[in-house]
Amino acid sequence: MVNKLIENYDKLNDKLKGRSKCSAFECAVLCRYLIKLIDNFNINKSEFSFFYRDLISMLDLPRSKCPKYHEYLDYNEELNFRSTLKQIIIAKLEKLTYKKSSLKNKIEFVSNLYNLNGIEQEIVSFYIFKVINRCVDELHKYFDGFLYEEFEIFGIQVLELKIWTLNRIKKELFKKGVFIKQGINDSKFVLNSKILEVFGNPEIKTKNQIKNLLLGKSQKTELNWKDFEHLTKEQNIALNILTSAIKNHAKGINILLYGSVGTGKTQFAKLIANKAKCDMYLVSAEFMDKEASRKDRLSDLSSKQTILSKSSNSCLLFDEAEDVMNRGFTEFGSASKAYLNTLIEETPIPIFWTTNNIYDVDPAFLRRMTYTVEFEKLTDDIRLNIWKRVIRKNKFKIDNKKLVELNKNYEIPPSLITNAVKTTKLINGYQDDFEIFVENVAKVATKKKNVKKKKEFEMKEYNDNLVNTDLDIKDLTAKIKTCGKLNFSLCLYGEPGTGKSLYARYLAKELRVEVIMKRASDLISKYVGETEQNIADAFAEAKSKKAMLIFDEADSFLQNRSNAVRNWEISQVNEMLTWMEAHEYPFVCTTNLLDTLDEASLRRFTFKIKFDFMTKEQVNTAFDHFFGIKNADVSIKGLTAGDFATVKKKADFLCITDLDELPKMLEDEVRVKKSKELQNSVGF
Repeated sequence: MVNKLIENYDKLNDKLKGRSKCSAFECAVLCRYLIKLIDNFNINKSEFSFFYRDLISMLDLPRSKCPKYHEYLDYNEELNFRSTLKQIIIAKLEKLTYKKSSLKNKIEFVSNLYNLNGIEQEIVSFYIFKVINRCVDELHKYFDGFLYEEFEIFGIQVLELKIWTLNRIKKELFKKGVFIKQGINDSKFVLNSKILEVFGNPEIKTKNQIKNLLLGKSQKTELNWKDFEHLTKEQNIALNILTSAIKNHAKGINILLYGSVGTGKTQFAKLIANKAKCDMYLVSAEFMDKEASRKDRLSDLSSKQTILSKSSNSCLLFDEAEDVMNRGFTEFGSASKAYLNTLIEETPIPIFWTTNNIYDVDPAFLRRMTYTVEFEKLTDDIRLNIWKRVIRKNKFKIDNKKLVELNKNYEIPPSLITNAVKTTKLINGYQDDFEIFVENVAKVATKKKNVKKKKEFEMKEYNDNLVNTDLDIKDLTAKIKTCGKLNFSLCLYGEPGTGKSLYARYLAKELRVEVIMKRASDLISKYVGETEQNIADAFAEAKSKKAMLIFDEADSFLQNRSNAVRNWEISQVNEMLTWMEAHEYPFVCTTNLLDTLDEASLRRFTFKIKFDFMTKEQVNTAFDHFFGIKNADVSIKGLTAGDFATVKKKADFLCITDLDELPKMLEDEVRVKKSKELQNSVGF
């Protein structure tokens, strides 16, 4: 659709620029402009002769009566030229008649939508004519162009306004979203993109077409009230705020929805609006088939605020609010922070803002929100209910067992579930095809190639007799179970393979809580602020599931801040520390590099437990546990349960059972280790 608009817009411009005559209405407007301007010519003589010939042709002036124009005129000849031309144009204007004009009707309707007064309508009309009429577009080149920009030329010479009056009008037109700044220093401005489309596209004819283009479609949701049962309190508050704001015509009502990707923030906003029987319109994220800039989006916001201010039952949705609310955005070439503050504080209609990354939003904007709702990651049960409703609504058949499996494997937002269902039905596909499309949309949502969740960790038989720690973990496990409290944290540090992660999972099993395992690759992002968001999401997910959160390779994001080089390195640690302080459920960090952790993080762990290499007695116990060899008298320093597991796998693969071979294979595992503690020695 947008490509078609652009194509028609270009064709129309080519047609208008190449034609020889104006319509009666255009001719009347151009004549009126020229009569006002003609006494104030500051002619660029080297170029004006070409413009003059086109002007005669376009206005269909009587060629025999038009004064001859020469490149070089003396003062008296120039005065005579101006006087004669002015009289001819006045005579032409007096003869012009037109009963109706679609262009005139369009201008009047748009002016009414934006509540423009007479002078504002004149200025907007001038810029509309600049788009559709080449002569108007070129007028400013010949009349005092070196002193003023076109806005001031038109205002001073045609409308006969003072410069301070013009500045006030300019400010008001910006505020209404009619104009958008353009250029390096923002000194030049043009009509906003949507208004340009209205007058640049010949297919836009009716009032409804114009309004639909400027506002877009009213937003509808495919979810229902029960889909957000986990946010019942928040739903009721948001609905009450919206209905009260509409009833009382309250200004400055802003509701911020923030949190994890795919948790239904946009659908929640639409649902509240639909429940309140309120028309919701979306602030555009693209214009003319291009990604909208910050200025474009703010202009569209202002434009829709102005148009809808007359409506008694409307609201706006601004998705991806970080586009305009981000910290430290450049003032160069963009609307100022104060400008956005005003848009928020004085909005005549309620606005729903959504963002996935609240950490990048300037606090000044957050303070101006009427109400905020945090969206944590959906639990498996809540997401499964949404899957079922979408499947049922679209009358798609799928085995319940398969649906449960898909729900566990793919964490995708409800809108993408709907897309996958519709695509499958489009090709008359079955549940296997549905899984293909689910995986496809999941890649888009997560920005990852491998989106299918790994199979749940199969808990191996845990043997605490093979774990060498500086704290009696048998006793610790028993006391934690007896205590019944879950607000504890563990820092498990030591050599690789010593059983840190395995113990954490064993403890979770004993406490009968779910495990959420996060590795550095799951959390660290190349985008500024996204790592902090991922950390927050992990804690939020653990909180919602009352699960044990395990951070493997914690040294990757808890490094000592005194060694930080970049600001984001510090902010990541700060984010982790903040959550560690407030988290109410079991939290475990495992690391091989305790010395690199930030000191503040170490103070926040309830227990710090060192996992060391096996003792000689444990080595011999491991021979019995892994190979069924009792009373093995082997002395190898630096072994871990992980080494035995590796050798066991290797021996099974090579069918090795010889007792003499197994110690050699274990020595090989130790020999490649870089632990300082071993110091290249083998044996106790």
